[in-house]
Amino acid sequence: MKTQRSNAARPLNPMEEIESQASHFHAETLAHGAVIYRPGDAADRVYLVKSGRVRLLRPGKGGANAVLAILREGDLFGEILRPEGSVMEEIATASGETVVWSIGGRDFRALVESRPTLALEIINALNERMRTLRKRLMGLTFKEVPSRLAELLVMLGEAHGEKCPHGGETDLKAITQQDLADLVGASRSFVSTLINEMKRDGHLGNVGRTLCLRDQRALRKLAAKEK
Repeated sequence: MKTQRSNAARPLNPMEEIESQASHFHAETLAHGAVIYRPGDAADRVYLVKSGRVRLLRPGKGGANAVLAILREGDLFGEILRPEGSVMEEIATASGETVVWSIGGRDFRALVESRPTLALEIINALNERMRTLRKRLMGLTFKEVPSRLAELLVMLGEAHGEKCPHGGETDLKAITQQDLADLVGASRSFVSTLINEMKRDGHLGNVGRTLCLRDQRALRKLAAKEK
């Protein structure tokens, strides 16, 4: 007969560990587009995406903002490993209705010090985010835009995708063409042209405004191409 592992022996992920300490956090439900913080705000809080998505934006000239990252449920952001006295450099906004938990930086550090499992999981999560950033940087250096876009679509499918009910593989809800353009470092018009080509080739599809990954194997093959 198989023996079941106790909950005490099972490693917790950051979301589970933090939920066990919910009383330490402030919860807030945000409407689409609501600003969580702006450049120059004190970097004195840590935030958790409890549900929904958060966009991290880089301010640009003329009021335009470029997407740096799209965070999902369970992602931490804000004052993580920043020196005391630092200020925020990016804009964080809610994408769709979003629930965000937050905690003061000092309280968060005290919580981490008292929960070694949480500290380890946070390090693993930050390492994964760094690997994603390195992949994007390598793509900018060694890949043309079509390959970078294909790689990004696969990555977003893994991180944000939902099973497509219309015969495709994965839906990318709430991901816009401007998001894709910002993340691959290309113009929106060029990305739109590439997406239309991928649709004609059967790699992508759409249901309304939702982009659907229809052939991830073909996208991975395209993503592997270098200059």
